[in-house]
Amino acid sequence: MIRQLFLIHRYLGIALSLVIFAWCVSGIVMMYFQFPEVTEEERVAGLAPLALEQCCVWPEDFSNIDIQRFSVEMLAGAPVIRLIDGFGEYVLELRNGRYLYEFDFDAANRIAADAAPRFGLGEDVRLLGLIEHDQWTVAGYDQHRPLYHFAADDGRGTEFYISSTTGAVVQMTTTVERIGNWLGSVVHWFYPTVLRQNAYTWSQTIIWMTLLSLFLTIVGLYIGFKQFKHRRNGRWSPYRGFALWHHYGGLVFGVLMLTWLVSGLLSLNPWGLLEGRGFFSETTAVRSGDMQLEHAQRSLAGIDRAGLPADTARLVGEFFDGRLFVTAWTTTGERTRFDGTTWAHAPLADTELAAAAQRLRPHATIVEHAWIDDPDAYYFSHHDVRRFPVYRVRFADGERYYLDGTNGQLSYAVDADRRGSRWLFHALHRGDFAAVVRARPIWDIMMWLLMGGVTIGAATGTWLGVERIARALRRVSHRRAARARATT
Repeated sequence: MIRQLFLIHRYLGIALSLVIFAWCVSGIVMMYFQFPEVTEEERVAGLAPLALEQCCVWPEDFSNIDIQRFSVEMLAGAPVIRLIDGFGEYVLELRNGRYLYEFDFDAANRIAADAAPRFGLGEDVRLLGLIEHDQWTVAGYDQHRPLYHFAADDGRGTEFYISSTTGAVVQMTTTVERIGNWLGSVVHWFYPTVLRQNAYTWSQTIIWMTLLSLFLTIVGLYIGFKQFKHRRNGRWSPYRGFALWHHYGGLVFGVLMLTWLVSGLLSLNPWGLLEGRGFFSETTAVRSGDMQLEHAQRSLAGIDRAGLPADTARLVGEFFDGRLFVTAWTTTGERTRFDGTTWAHAPLADTELAAAAQRLRPHATIVEHAWIDDPDAYYFSHHDVRRFPVYRVRFADGERYYLDGTNGQLSYAVDADRRGSRWLFHALHRGDFAAVVRARPIWDIMMWLLMGGVTIGAATGTWLGVERIARALRRVSHRRAARARATT
């Protein structure tokens, strides 16, 4: 039996050790390079201040559609309203009531020329083409395809993408980010475009590759402990050289490798594990009302009464407790809440949030609801940025809900599956155990030590596999040479 395990570990290791080594090295790179994205704060910072003197003209033939929220902003010098429902986004130009259902090359060029200086990209931009997807837009951009791909002459090699359906800047990368992610997330997530564009094939590839790696690691641990015993020559291991490093590295860091493989697998929620629910009913309960286009029309009819902050670049209208409220965003990211009917300043009151807490789950027991200014075990900034202060609602069954401190909307929620994901993935895979561990450079030092040890085990395993393949190729070459000499 032990001989069969040796053979399995040897030849499966030849096939998988390079994959595991690549996961380790790319994981270190990902500590410093996250997959590029344009955050909401960055999008708003790239908008022009609102100019609503010509607002608002509405289309006569546009039906009174149901929407979840609306957003008013400038687009290439013109005010537009973005109507967001559960399926997509409709864009109306507010100067003439025209429905902008698609954006052609001329429109995309105007938008790019207007947006680039506001994003700090300089005046010169050039259109690289109209694409369906590439490495940086392979997933999550379906509603925006095809995409206009632009390059800026800003000294950083910045490239950005404009949606052909909404006209928004939806993605942006720099040369450094692209190089870092080619070495990091693309390798770590098996993210090349040709594979990732098929979500099912990609996920199954990762899942089964990880399962095989788990099997390899478990067999390796068994063999490693089996071989670790005191011998007559005083040694505890029968190996030398790289094999000795692999033996001891596996013994010390093999369990950690096992932990990272399991937690990485769980991040994909295989077979529905730790997937969590969508919290649609709770989001709806907070809003407590159905918004339609006419709500936006009536609200914006009184925009001249609004005392908006200077440099307001976006207005976002949403229902809260059955009433329309509008949040004004400035280019610096500051947010102010207004009554959507009177346009009076309407900061959130504790009584409103307490009532919203009761609406979340009417038949569940609340054990605590209050403002928090600091991170807790489930709501914290590390890989993701969280806003504070936030209103936290905790229920007796362990579920937690976090209401935005400016508009009261549900910004994050934790059910049993998300609690599991928090500890089995975020803690075990990313080292997000507690605030003291997340603090840098403590986190960097910890992760470098742990990942360095695991990488040694993977690297020595890779080298041993390469050596074995090289020896096999040399034997084949020698046999061929011998046969050739015999025939001459």
